[in-house]
Amino acid sequence: MGVLKRIDRILAAMEKSLVVALFSFLVISLAVNIVSRNFFESSFQKVLELAPAMVLWLAMIGSTLALRENRHIRLEILLRFCPEAFRKGARIAVGCFGMAVMGFLGLAAIDFVGNEITIFGPWGWLSVIFPIFFAIALFRFFSSMVAPPARGPTGAM
Repeated sequence: MGVLKRIDRILAAMEKSLVVALFSFLVISLAVNIVSRNFFESSFQKVLELAPAMVLWLAMIGSTLALRENRHIRLEILLRFCPEAFRKGARIAVGCFGMAVMGFLGLAAIDFVGNEITIFGPWGWLSVIFPIFFAIALFRFFSSMVAPPARGPTGAM
C-alpha cells in the first residue's frame, strides 16, 4: 500500500504541475493574443484553436485530482447511517464498477485517439488526454478500494 500511495503522490504532483503550466500558458497566450488583436490588428489563429483543447485538458486533469482527494460528486447520505462493514463493501463495489467503466472507456478512447490522428493529423494528438484521464481514474478507483482516503470533515468516507 505504501507503493500505491507513493505512486499517487508522484502522479498528483505531476498533475498539479501540469495544471499550473497549462493554465499559465493559456492565460498568457490569450492575453498576448488580445493585446495583439487590439493594438496591432493581428491575431494568432493557432492560439485560438489550441485554447479549447487546453481548457479540456485542465478540466480532465482537475477531475482526476478531485477523484484523488475524494471530492467528486457522490451520493452517500444513506451510507452515513450504515455500519462500517457495509460502507467498506459499498466502497469496494463502487471501486470495481468505476474500474470497469474507466477500463472500458479507456480502451474506447485509444481507438478515438487513433481516429483523431487519422482525421486531423498532428492536431489529433490533443485528444490523448482521454485515455490518460481514464487510466488515471482507473488507478484512483483501484487505490481507493485498496487504501481508502482519510475521513472527510463530516466523518464520511
